[in-house]
Amino acid sequence: MSGAHGNWRHRLLIAALAWLLILFVVGVLAATRGSAEEVPVGLQPGTGTQLSRDGVALALPGDPSRDATAILRFELPPPDPQASRWVIWVGRDPLDSLWLERGAWRSPERHFFQPSADEGTLPGGFLLPLPGDWQGNVSLVLHARSSTAVSLRPRVMHEAAAMQVVRRGVALESAIYAGLFVLGLLSLALYSAARERSFVALFACAASALLLLAAQNGHLYQVPGLALLSTWRVAGLWVLWLGFTACALQVLLRYAGLRGGVDARRWVDRYCMILFAIAAACLLNLQALDRWLSPLVTLALCGGAAVALAMLVEALRRHVPMATAMLLLVLLTLSATLVRWALAHGWLMDLPWTRFGYQLVLVVAIALLTVGLLSRIGEFRDQRDRDHLARMDSERRMSRESARADLTLALQTRLRGVDPADIEWIAFRLLLERLSPEIPIDWAAVVAYGYHGHDVLVVEPVVRKQHVHDLIAARNLALKRLAMNGMPLQQAASNGHGACIEALLPLAIRAPGWGMLMLQRAGSEGFSTEEIELAGEFARLAVLQADESVASAQLRQSAELDALTGTFNRRSIDQWLARAFLDAHRQHRPLSLLFIDIDHFKSVNDRLGHAGGDHCLREVATALRGALEVGDTLGRYGGEEFVVVLPGRGGAEAREMAERLRAAVERREFRFEGHGERLTVSIGVATRLDRESTPAEAVKRADNALYTAKRAGRNCVHVAPAVFS
Repeated sequence: MSGAHGNWRHRLLIAALAWLLILFVVGVLAATRGSAEEVPVGLQPGTGTQLSRDGVALALPGDPSRDATAILRFELPPPDPQASRWVIWVGRDPLDSLWLERGAWRSPERHFFQPSADEGTLPGGFLLPLPGDWQGNVSLVLHARSSTAVSLRPRVMHEAAAMQVVRRGVALESAIYAGLFVLGLLSLALYSAARERSFVALFACAASALLLLAAQNGHLYQVPGLALLSTWRVAGLWVLWLGFTACALQVLLRYAGLRGGVDARRWVDRYCMILFAIAAACLLNLQALDRWLSPLVTLALCGGAAVALAMLVEALRRHVPMATAMLLLVLLTLSATLVRWALAHGWLMDLPWTRFGYQLVLVVAIALLTVGLLSRIGEFRDQRDRDHLARMDSERRMSRESARADLTLALQTRLRGVDPADIEWIAFRLLLERLSPEIPIDWAAVVAYGYHGHDVLVVEPVVRKQHVHDLIAARNLALKRLAMNGMPLQQAASNGHGACIEALLPLAIRAPGWGMLMLQRAGSEGFSTEEIELAGEFARLAVLQADESVASAQLRQSAELDALTGTFNRRSIDQWLARAFLDAHRQHRPLSLLFIDIDHFKSVNDRLGHAGGDHCLREVATALRGALEVGDTLGRYGGEEFVVVLPGRGGAEAREMAERLRAAVERREFRFEGHGERLTVSIGVATRLDRESTPAEAVKRADNALYTAKRAGRNCVHVAPAVFS
């Protein structure tokens, strides 16, 4: 598709440049045709005028406060009824006013900035008709007023010949306007196709050049709306020159490839702002600034030319395409502009090339600049594509980094405080849920054997679990070997409906356990390196967080449980009692606790040793735990004493549970190294009173009840009364 767009742009460029060349050829041929025979004119400078070096032109230095005068002398032949009338033709320069007089006769007054309706849409010069009955020696006084330096070359000829001169000039000017118009349209078309801002700057350059040359030739002031520019007269021309220079510098800045040079771009942009500031000062139309504006504008335009040449020299040094031709054309344009300036001061003859040469070269330069910019579309597009790919890659990395952070946060949040038996399943479920949106897959599974003592299989989506289970069962040995090898693998497979690709990523699980992350998707397109790395990173995070959670649970368990019996330790049972009493008080529920002591345990230690005593403690704890119900809590309070917390049970139910515990220990035979032992326990029971929100008083009552049971002969249960004396 991009190739078709490129061919379309090239065809458009070729057609536009061919049309431009045809217009130039027609305009140049028409402008350089030989003119009709003229009557020689003698010039005598008067007030405010000087004779040019060749003696055929009058130089006006530019003084808007007074009229400049000169005397014209020429000889007219007798009137010829077959010929058109005689006229005086003067080139169209920025004059405030121009007229002729002889005695009582006065010609129509002509104005550059306010053309008359009878001069036509594209006036080609000042045409001043002479009376038809004049003949012989004629002497006229020429009056002119101008705000800037101009050179006038009056020519006496028949009106028909003068119209031919006008038409030739108009033909050349029309070719110039058409060329700039085509270049402007072409730049818009190129911007529409390439979306490159350089072509917007090119359009601004072509449009400002069109306005400038139309104003310089005196045609802009015939256009409705734009005629308002005549209010500023010469200052308006300066504004157009400054605006065109700023636009041209912006185009050259982009053509020269200095967009990446921040300092260069900043300085060029600042200079363009200076040009616009001077243009704004010109529009203020303040008389106090008049004496300063002309040299300031000249200096600013010379500075713009120097900046343009510097950028093109830099482009030439950096081997920018067509930089040599562009530099030569800019030099030629500047030279032609200097020729036009010399013509305005009366130093050169008024010829089509001296008057319009800079305009022709300017159009050619803009056309070549268009070709140069077009040749760089590929570079611009490549850079844009590289920027787009870099942006997409950055966004993709940010998205996946965010997914990693989300997975880590989810693992840390969900695994906190869960049942240790569920840690692995939850971790791997979160792994698959977060991985599925990041990597296109048909299904994914995590299989782990012997991981923290558990076998785990998690499948996403869940409906594929049986299929994956059968697949793993058929390939168990091969998967285990691959997991032990530790290297990820991609391979072709079959899903029963066609070809597919599967990726196998071993999990970092300590031997003898092993695990595998399995990914599968239809088609022959393999998983990219980035996808494999992302899946491996997700798997590593899941295993790491699961390991940390298991270790934390084990640490927490070791801090809460008695190492010998596996029941709650003294610290944990105290915390549990405080929490249970507070909840029971708030909810107005009963709560009982039991103090249990092994009878004659010192004699057991004496007979079996401390190892035998520890064995008996573990066995007693097992017997007590087996007799308790769900919700009851057992803890070792110290030595051979145990505490049981019975939430929701009053005195009668607590006594019944105490009897069950006593009987469970009495019935159990404890054996150690071939020796059998019979143990009994004494139990004290206390129930929370309605006013009690802390366990201190109930613990004291249960302890007293226990000692009462001891004194009563042991192997019995004693319930504490409300108050012990």
